[in-house]
Amino acid sequence: MKSMTGYGTGSAPLAGSAAGAPAREVFAEASSVNRKGLELAVSLPREWNALEGPVSELGRAKLHRGAVRVTVTLRDPSALKSGAEAIRSKWDETAVMAALGQLKALAARANVPFVSDTNLLLRLAQGSGSERETAAPTPDEAWPAIQVAVTAAVEQLAASRQKEGAALKRDLAERLEILGRLRVEIAPLAPASVARYRETLHARLKQIGLEIDLNDERVLREIALFADRCDITEELTRLTSHLDQFQKIMAEDGAVGRKLDFLCQEIGREFNTVGSKAQHLDITRRVLEAKNELERIREQVQNVE
Repeated sequence: MKSMTGYGTGSAPLAGSAAGAPAREVFAEASSVNRKGLELAVSLPREWNALEGPVSELGRAKLHRGAVRVTVTLRDPSALKSGAEAIRSKWDETAVMAALGQLKALAARANVPFVSDTNLLLRLAQGSGSERETAAPTPDEAWPAIQVAVTAAVEQLAASRQKEGAALKRDLAERLEILGRLRVEIAPLAPASVARYRETLHARLKQIGLEIDLNDERVLREIALFADRCDITEELTRLTSHLDQFQKIMAEDGAVGRKLDFLCQEIGREFNTVGSKAQHLDITRRVLEAKNELERIREQVQNVE
């Protein structure tokens, strides 16, 4: 059993960095929260938007329910440098000289005095390196690294959901045991309702001055009708079956959240019927306790894949 809440990351070196420059890498994050179905959103650098479909398929191969978000970014270690160090690692001297020559030629054609200084050279150096280093590879070039990074992030997300699911399973098992105990406690209380009704009926008849033998056919018929109305044998039998099913489904692999959610509804329906039929205060108390516990189970089940 798995939770729908989790987080994972992955990274992979990106081939094709300029000679002498620190290797860039693809970094992927995958996170998820609960949803009825699978909603998968992918965020990629603009240059790689064409890969949204393939990235989505990597997520769908591992995950079945939840609102999942996969974010892919390009990390450039050289961007962590500052000042002259960053410029030295990025500039392209050939490009700087070519740009300087073009500026001189443009100034001559426009008959404008041209004077170069260190500030101009610095700006040209910065411009020559940024385009060369920060331009993202094509989708085809980047896909191998993206595939590795996203696969690692999704697998880590799935592992975290598995771990969270194990904790959910333990909690649900404990709460399910409480429901089973309450069901067992309710069963022997049901016959007492008929005996109590028989005594109450006799007392009411005496209050209104009717001395009718409790073995009178009319009294026996009334008691039999009451016993039929408050009989909860079938409900208790179905409760036992539902609780057993719940336990078995929790042990299954794959997405079981919807099955458990359906069983919660059925268990709630049976307890509601027991409560409406019961003419016994102790039964009513246990039904209320069971419904409160079932609501906690239902809240937990909403986060099960």
